[in-house]
Amino acid sequence: MKKKSLVTILSSIVCLVGLTACGGTNSVTNESNSNATEVITLKVGHIAPPGEAYALGFEAYAEAVEEATNGQVQFEIFGNGSLGGERELLEGVQLGTIDMSVITTGVVSNFVPEVTAIEFPFLFRDLEHAYKTLDGEVGQEILEIMSNSGLKGIAFWENGQRHLANNVKPIMTPEDLKGLKMRTIESELLLDTYSALGTNATPMAFPEVYGGLQQGVIDGSDFSYGVIWSTNVYEQTKYLSEVGFYYASATLLINHDVYNSLPEDIQEAIINLGKEYAQIQRNISQELEAEQKQNLIDNGVEIISSEDLDLNAFRELVEPVYEKHAEKYGEYIQRIQATE
Repeated sequence: MKKKSLVTILSSIVCLVGLTACGGTNSVTNESNSNATEVITLKVGHIAPPGEAYALGFEAYAEAVEEATNGQVQFEIFGNGSLGGERELLEGVQLGTIDMSVITTGVVSNFVPEVTAIEFPFLFRDLEHAYKTLDGEVGQEILEIMSNSGLKGIAFWENGQRHLANNVKPIMTPEDLKGLKMRTIESELLLDTYSALGTNATPMAFPEVYGGLQQGVIDGSDFSYGVIWSTNVYEQTKYLSEVGFYYASATLLINHDVYNSLPEDIQEAIINLGKEYAQIQRNISQELEAEQKQNLIDNGVEIISSEDLDLNAFRELVEPVYEKHAEKYGEYIQRIQATE
């Protein structure tokens, strides 16, 4: 089924890349205005395996940038965590040993604290609210702030709604989480969130999660459908509860000095297409999700539907998290909640 999904999505990408032929318009010209003829090769690292939305989205984006610059920009892409976990990748981009990446935004919050504002549990009313926030004033303001940390934030792509999965028991109520060893990324906010839910929060790099579940180091974690399926983590997971307790975006970013060294027309292509392909990558993510959910069911994972959960009970338990971080992020939270 994975092979079929990949073929289907890649076919869609071919159409999306040829936006003019499919009725759309490119946001940048296909003619490079730079006088330089030297090929610019950008080294890219990400954690996604082939067929996952990060990987498919970046492949489509890279092809569009190469076309828009008449081949002057080329990408050398290292996926599937081959260059390390997301923290290592982000440090690599910051140091300049890696030029670009797409990294789960919660990891970025360790380097750019303001990013934490878009990671709060149950913050967004729905996907439309999330997209309007990330593509609007708040999101763009946070992207600009990344420049202070040696990063050029390009756009917020999608990781997806995060659900709670584990290999011990079905999670029906918050009480079912008590005592479970739940993996999380290295984020103070998420550590606080998991603690508020009564779990033993365990920070762990994603490449270690499969083995951690297999060896009993952790009992579970939060996953989007795309992540749990495409990385085969479902093989070590028995239950998934559709809590949707936070929306995880992914930051497309480039080393700030590398960006500044590029010709202006190349900069425009990278930024404009990065923002344009944010929605394309989100569409890929959403298109894959329904099939991924069915794949999990077919492979023995028990799905507890959101309709069978008392989501308000989960929301009430995380209210102290908002209170604890109100001084730092309260203004952002108010602006996000007011976004229409």
